[in-house]
Amino acid sequence: MLHKMKLNQEPFEKIKNGTKTIEFRLYDEKRQKVKIGDKIEFSKLPDLKEKLLVDVIDLYKEETFQKLFEKIYTNKEKIDSKIKSIYEIYSPEKEAKYGVLGIKIKIDIDDLKTNIQMFKPYNEQEEVERKMMLEYINKFNDVLTRQNQFGHFTSSAFVLNKERTKILMIYHKIYNSWAWTGGHSDGDSDLLYVAMKEAKEETGIKNITPILDEIYSLEIINVNGHEKRGKYVGSHIHLNVTYLLEADKNEKLHIKEDENSGVKWVPIQDVLNITSEVWVRDRVYSKIINKMKKDRIIKLDN
Repeated sequence: MLHKMKLNQEPFEKIKNGTKTIEFRLYDEKRQKVKIGDKIEFSKLPDLKEKLLVDVIDLYKEETFQKLFEKIYTNKEKIDSKIKSIYEIYSPEKEAKYGVLGIKIKIDIDDLKTNIQMFKPYNEQEEVERKMMLEYINKFNDVLTRQNQFGHFTSSAFVLNKERTKILMIYHKIYNSWAWTGGHSDGDSDLLYVAMKEAKEETGIKNITPILDEIYSLEIINVNGHEKRGKYVGSHIHLNVTYLLEADKNEKLHIKEDENSGVKWVPIQDVLNITSEVWVRDRVYSKIINKMKKDRIIKLDN
């Protein structure tokens, strides 16, 4: 069953980035219908345009928020802070009338899982890592946000010019290499949208369209521990899906200074020569270029 609820911006974003996994409500007539296995569509206030679909994985029922928070948390200061905040939303009278409910949730990834299940591997690497991705989805509740420190989904793109002779690349500061565009899903299960958004943000290109709507490539990429914005990020994996996009090479480019130090169009025949990431070059870029030739997306002599 699908339930629809409104949510203020701060808790909405916390659910999306994985830092909030329990939503607290009165156990009123509407919430009494919520069952484990149901889905909830949260709409972000004030305009209600952005939506977030989650799965209900557990329910905690109590008479009061005090009892509910003490059941879930051990830190007294955190409990006191949450009680103070919740009574700014719900009155003690309504609490006494209905009781309270904690709804444990995870971001819904059914569509992403289906897309990966339907993906037809191009080679053995994709076959092996497609199975690993599906196992990862089945074993972890949270694979879309960086809260999962073992690994999480990312979305990348080969952005081609309209003539299909060049690829738009950035010089990535962390990897010290010319690279494709892309980034973390950060709670968004629409990874085509993520790939397009990241390509725009990283290059300054305003108009980008998909060449294909389907996932074109997938790979599991090892990320070594590194510093980012003054904090250490431990080694982990990126469960990466790749899309083919198209843009006008005459559009103005710009550098996203916190992540890259260069943006340029690279002739396809030069891509393998300018990247210094050996595994990505040999296992990913080379694979995608050969696959694009086979599929006649680019010319065979590129």
